[in-house]
Amino acid sequence: MGARRRWQARGVYAAGLAVALPLTACSSDSGADVDVLGSWVLVSGSTAAGPLEVAPGSRVSLTFEDGQAGGRAPCNDYGSDYEIRGSAFELTGEGMSMTYVGCEGAEGELESAYLSALGDVETVARDADALTLTGDDVELELRLAPAWPRADVVGHTWRLHTWTDASGTERRPGWKPAMRPFLRLEETGEKGGRITASTGCRSMAGRWIDWRGAPAISRSGWKGSCPPRLMDQELAVANVLSEPVLELRTAAGGPELVVRDAHGTGESVVVYRR
Repeated sequence: MGARRRWQARGVYAAGLAVALPLTACSSDSGADVDVLGSWVLVSGSTAAGPLEVAPGSRVSLTFEDGQAGGRAPCNDYGSDYEIRGSAFELTGEGMSMTYVGCEGAEGELESAYLSALGDVETVARDADALTLTGDDVELELRLAPAWPRADVVGHTWRLHTWTDASGTERRPGWKPAMRPFLRLEETGEKGGRITASTGCRSMAGRWIDWRGAPAISRSGWKGSCPPRLMDQELAVANVLSEPVLELRTAAGGPELVVRDAHGTGESVVVYRR
């Protein structure tokens, strides 16, 4: 585990202890006129410094639960308490907690600008599946994210069909004998269950939980070793399975499960088929 930052409403932070997922206390949004509950994805935004550069394939999410808000920025997970009264919006509590992963370049700039803007939001408005957060020289536009297809994903064995390398080139998988790459989630309760997978040379077993409208890996253990010819595939698959974002789509060969790294770009993707 790494260190964690606590962001105050205007972006000032102090060091804290790390946790696997952001922890937040509970505060009530009782009497709110604007319904924000659910998971949202950043579409665009602007600050006094100019527009936010939301790169194609990036996925900045914001989930509202009862008194708790949080999600995934380009590099880090974050969370805070919040209150809504009418259309007035405020982050409350001790500020915003977040994991502390290095974030540089365009992703770092987007993360810093987005989190600072979120701390400056004062009003919220919803129009169907669009959510607008505004403040002094700040505007964030988000769209409602569809629920992950839990019923269609869990209980099936998904075989790796393609993976994308660092250059964005789609590759067919290879594997060691008896190590064909796969992914399987099993449900043992309302909150989650077991997960098993193979990258083609290493195997994983662990637990997944339903967290903020998506599956999150709460515990995992890997074993095995990889030959040089499978190392790029191993890295690609292991990376997306560390913090997966799932999408189910229909293809000519049947249903496909597209898995991306929650903090990656559109190039970080693997595709499974049943």
